[in-house]
Amino acid sequence: MKDVAILIPAYNPSNKLKKLVDDLKEYEIGKILIINDGSDSRHNKIFEELQKIDNIEVIGYSSNKGKGVALKYGINYYLENYKNKYKGIITVDADYQHAPTDIINVALRLLGNQDSLILGVRDFNSKKVPFASKFGNKLTSIVFNFLYGIKIKDTQTGLRGIPNRHLNLCLESSGKRFEYEMNMLIKFVKNKINILFVPINTIYYKKSESKFNRIIDSIIIYKAMLTEYIKYGLTSLCAAMVDLIIFTLFIKFFNTIDANLAIVIGTAIARIVSAFLNFNLTKYLVFDSKEKSEKIIGKFYLLNVCNMAISALLVLILHNLFPFVLETVFKVIVDTCIYFIGYKIQKKYIFKA
Repeated sequence: MKDVAILIPAYNPSNKLKKLVDDLKEYEIGKILIINDGSDSRHNKIFEELQKIDNIEVIGYSSNKGKGVALKYGINYYLENYKNKYKGIITVDADYQHAPTDIINVALRLLGNQDSLILGVRDFNSKKVPFASKFGNKLTSIVFNFLYGIKIKDTQTGLRGIPNRHLNLCLESSGKRFEYEMNMLIKFVKNKINILFVPINTIYYKKSESKFNRIIDSIIIYKAMLTEYIKYGLTSLCAAMVDLIIFTLFIKFFNTIDANLAIVIGTAIARIVSAFLNFNLTKYLVFDSKEKSEKIIGKFYLLNVCNMAISALLVLILHNLFPFVLETVFKVIVDTCIYFIGYKIQKKYIFKA
C-alpha cells in the first residue's frame, strides 16, 4: 500500500478519526493527508495528536468551507507535493464509516486499474440502513441511471480510489459541500472514464457524526444531478416560445393569403427556425457536444419530424379508442413521454454526450 495516499477531509472530528488512523497504520499506507476543514479550536488537540504520528500530515485552513472544498484543497496539495511519489489517492470519510479492510480493497483495485475510478459501494438492502437513507440512495441511483446511463448503487460514497491521471478532472468538478462528489461522478461519466465498484461494509452509528443536512444537501445534490436536464427543459421551452411567436407573427402579417395555406406555411417556417435554435442551444448549452454540427443536424431534424408524426398518430389512436376524453389530454400525455424519450435519444445517439 506504499504506492497510494489517503485523503481524509475532517470537520470537528471525534476520536473515531484517531482510531481510523491507528487501524490503518498496520497496512503501511504511503501517506495519509488529513484536511482540517476549518474545525473549531476545541478540536485542535485531535489534529495536533495526529500530526505527531509518522506518515501523517495535517493541512487545512481556518474557516469551514465544506467537504467539496476540503477534497479539492487536499487533491491540489497532493498534486503539488506527492504526485510523483504515489500512483493515486483514496478519499475516506473521517467518521469511521469505512472499514480499514474496505479502504485497502479499494486501494488494491486502484493499483491494478490505473485508468478507472474506483467506488466503494455500500449495500442499501441491509437491515442496518435507516429507511430514509435506503430510500434516498435508491431514488438517487435510479435518477442518475436515467440521466447518465450508468447504474451506480452508491452515488454518495466517500470511499473512492482515483489514479493520478484523472485528478485534474476532480479539480475541474464544481461544488463546495456534498454535491461535489455528485459533480465528480458526472464529470467522470461525461468524460467516459471507466468506473469500477468494490462492495464494502455498510456502517451506520446510532449517533451520526455526519455533517450532511438531509434536506439542504439533498436539494443541492439533486440540483447538481439535474442541471443538464433542467437546461434541456429550458431550451425546449425557449424553442417552443420562438415557434409560437414566429407562427403568430406570420399569421398576422400574411393575413391576405388563404388562411389554411397561411397556417401550413407559418407552421413550417416556425418549426424550422425554432428547431434550428433548439439544436444549437441543446448542442452547446445542454450537452456541450463536440460532434460536428453538419454531421448531426440532419439527425436532429429527422427526430423532430418523427416526434411530430408519432405524436399525431398516437393522439389520433387514443382519441378513437376513448372519444369521450379531450384530445388535449392525450396530447399532453403523449408529448410528455416523447419529451423524456427524446432527451435520451439526443444525448446518446445525436450529441453523444
